[in-house]
Amino acid sequence: MRKLSFVLGIAVTVCLSTVTGAAAQADGKVTTLHFAVTRNGEQIGSTTLRLQRNGDQIVAETATNVQVKIAFLTVYRYEQRLTERWVGDRLDALSAVTDDNGRIHRVSATRSGDALTVNADGKISQVDPAMMPANLWNVSLVRMTAALDPKDGSVMPVSVVDRGNEQIVVQGRALTAHRYSIRTTIPQEVWYDGDQRLLKVELRGSDGSTINTTRSAT
Repeated sequence: MRKLSFVLGIAVTVCLSTVTGAAAQADGKVTTLHFAVTRNGEQIGSTTLRLQRNGDQIVAETATNVQVKIAFLTVYRYEQRLTERWVGDRLDALSAVTDDNGRIHRVSATRSGDALTVNADGKISQVDPAMMPANLWNVSLVRMTAALDPKDGSVMPVSVVDRGNEQIVVQGRALTAHRYSIRTTIPQEVWYDGDQRLLKVELRGSDGSTINTTRSAT
């Protein structure tokens, strides 16, 4: 379930002018985006992203809940609560608690001047002060060569291929979306709308299943 756990932990920035596209431009406005997580077409969970901007600060909160069941028996469970605070175009603080099928991880990151310090399950390290989390709602990730995994605090390589615009169907509507092939520890296909907000993520599970995270109404 490693591939499944990775994509479920992906859910969040960009330069301040585009961090939420057309959303959350007014101070204090809250934008909420919902995503359905499916495995071979069957819904197994959801992710909710909440964005709020105040002046040059943006707070992003992500909640993910997933259960994979076989014959009414839960064989895999994943939950994550992730909060990020951005000041300008820099990550100022991060806090994440992840339950990966019973394994609990606690990760935090704090900035002091030009230093970004990460605490991953009690292990302290410093990372590149320009580092950003590997959260796919943040289209800036496509310009990075490394990113911080909020699940376990590790730094992972990032490579991207720009596939250009194409038509996809989301919530029963045909939309023009920009597609990227993004490889971190795993390959995944990612689509963003015209406002540079995340629409869909698709990857293959280790068992050959197709896992999608797609924008939904609720």
